[in-house]
Amino acid sequence: MLYAGLDLSRKRLDVHVLRDDGTTALVTAVAPDASALRTLVRRVAAEGGPVRAAIESMNGARFVHDSLEFAGWDVLIADAQRVRGLAPLAAKTDKIDARVLAELTRRALVPEITAADPGGAGRAGAGPVPLAPGPPSDGVPRTASRQP
Repeated sequence: MLYAGLDLSRKRLDVHVLRDDGTTALVTAVAPDASALRTLVRRVAAEGGPVRAAIESMNGARFVHDSLEFAGWDVLIADAQRVRGLAPLAAKTDKIDARVLAELTRRALVPEITAADPGGAGRAGAGPVPLAPGPPSDGVPRTASRQP
């Protein structure tokens, strides 16, 4: 098994891939577009084995998630705030974030967001996901919006 940490910014996707034993298999950055993601999949496939990856929840993460899942990867969407809580670093960079996500994935510690997907069949079940554990103070029910 290979474990990939993916850190997405506006113009690039930093990638850090670890082997089962924790050694680094690949460190790279690619454009977050379909062509570059296909190239990334081919490069990682050269290492052999299935891939489990994690990407922090943010704009564009769903496209990367869906593209890599379509290529056969198992991609988790991580709760960015909870990742920062698990791995607070004074000198954070995109490369460090990718490495941290890869290690959390390898150790099965990714704080995954389990919201339903647009088709209604999310990892944790279908339906809207409450934003807070209790009702809001004004009594108006609120749910997380679904992204296409």
